[in-house]
Amino acid sequence: MMRNRDNIREKILNQPSYWVEGINSFLYNAILEYMEDNNMNRTELASHLGISKGRVSQILNDGEINFSIEKVVQIALKINKFPIFELKDKNSYFNDLNSTNHKTKDLSFYENDSFSEVYSKNKKDSKIIPLYSNNEFKKQLAL
Repeated sequence: MMRNRDNIREKILNQPSYWVEGINSFLYNAILEYMEDNNMNRTELASHLGISKGRVSQILNDGEINFSIEKVVQIALKINKFPIFELKDKNSYFNDLNSTNHKTKDLSFYENDSFSEVYSKNKKDSKIIPLYSNNEFKKQLAL
């Protein structure tokens, strides 16, 4: 049974979409936080970020980020964040996950704590999205 769980985890972690969605989630949350902390509307945010209002709406409505690495870095810096990326050897990463110090969480953890409803001043902008802290991202979806 444990071997099957390890195979599923490995398949998930080897999907580029897993990592892309994690990065998108960080950027989405940071953009939303910056916008709310600075009491910006979408037009002001678009101007500040140097992107169109339609692109801002696409990001906030659909969570559709898909920027180049250069654009992600530019946006991060404009919202007062440093983008910290790390490359780690796969075997070392799996060893860390499988170490005795790593405790696997049951599904109730993910159902209760991994998602949170984000409210906006405009009710149509409210949505449920995954919220990850920088230290917890790698653990959140590790089965």
